[in-house]
Amino acid sequence: MPKEIDFSSYECDCGHQSHFFANTIKEAKAISQKRTVRLGDSEADEHTIVFEHGKMVDILCPKTDSQRRFQRKRARRG
Repeated sequence: MPKEIDFSSYECDCGHQSHFFANTIKEAKAISQKRTVRLGDSEADEHTIVFEHGKMVDILCPKTDSQRRFQRKRARRG
């Protein structure tokens, strides 16, 4: 389960840590009150933090989600 390390840092199940400026997280949480917000980090293996209703709900990991994304794309085409 992904977790929030502190106000502006998050850790994925794979061990990757994403760090953001406090104001960026504050804005993402505020916007997520109305709609889902996805915030990507700037690493080569980009992890995406998902916010809903003002809270972090998931981290999309390129290592663990790659197979799931591939299946989802293939299902849309068919």
